[in-house]
Amino acid sequence: MTLEPLLNASPAIQFHVLTVVPAALIGGTMLMMRKGTYAHRMAGRVWIALMVLTALSTFLIHEIDLFFGFSPIHVLSIVVLVSAVEVVRSARQRNFVRHKRLVKSLYFGGIGIAGLFTLLPDRIMHAAVFGSSAPAGDAAPVSAPVAGQVASGAPIWVWPLLVALIALGASRMREREMPVWRLLLLPAVLVAVFMFSLVSGQASGTQLSAALVGVLAGLLAGWWSMRSAAVVRLSGNRIRVKGELVSLVAILGIFATRFAAGAVAATAPGMLKMQGLAELFVLLPAFCAALMAARALAQAGYNPLGTARQRLTGQAKC
Repeated sequence: MTLEPLLNASPAIQFHVLTVVPAALIGGTMLMMRKGTYAHRMAGRVWIALMVLTALSTFLIHEIDLFFGFSPIHVLSIVVLVSAVEVVRSARQRNFVRHKRLVKSLYFGGIGIAGLFTLLPDRIMHAAVFGSSAPAGDAAPVSAPVAGQVASGAPIWVWPLLVALIALGASRMREREMPVWRLLLLPAVLVAVFMFSLVSGQASGTQLSAALVGVLAGLLAGWWSMRSAAVVRLSGNRIRVKGELVSLVAILGIFATRFAAGAVAATAPGMLKMQGLAELFVLLPAFCAALMAARALAQAGYNPLGTARQRLTGQAKC
């Protein structure tokens, strides 16, 4: 590990790192500490301010120039800013269930997903973390062309797909009524696409094991997170579903992981031989797809981890 690439980077990148690193540390501490205390409220205010500054600072970084200096990564920054507003609003409305859900999604999505992009080969954070320092004064210029090549080398349909996925995930942030089959359709498609890519890609035995671990972990996490969720069925085999941010984070997680895997395969295929990296690129999308599937099944009334009372289906008339 070396700080030389960061010390030679542009002021915007340095400011971005100076905000996101403490945001990651404070956010992780805040999630583990007792809720509702003075320390928790103060830590939350500092954390949300750092997240906003982190997101705003990305608009001064234009290494990947696809559209007037901006790239699809900046879309994630907009999602972070919108989510930050919702976090504050839910706290002021004392809707602590929604507040807790939003904070977790913002932390793991805004920091975790974005972190995958920064660790791409020849990016500044990749050089800093893995110790491949660049010559003085060349850190930012060297990473910019490679990052631009990764983005511009991707098929053109990738970017409309990303926009469509973000819109799809954002649509699930509001309360809605729908048929049960429609609720289960998106998770089923994601699982099917993942299985097809796994089989068609001739995955190794360790990758198949990683996929199995990801599926099991995703199912357990999804059902456990919905263990106390109420199920409200309407007439005509319809169901009322509360808005949530997990779907958007999971969708972006799958996209980011697959994009990162493709970028590594194109720019540094030798890295895929590193122990655990190829398996990680399989485990993460498997976890996200299974997480969405489990939560959808729980919303439809099937949750083996819920109590008998919690699994009772409420009846409502349209």
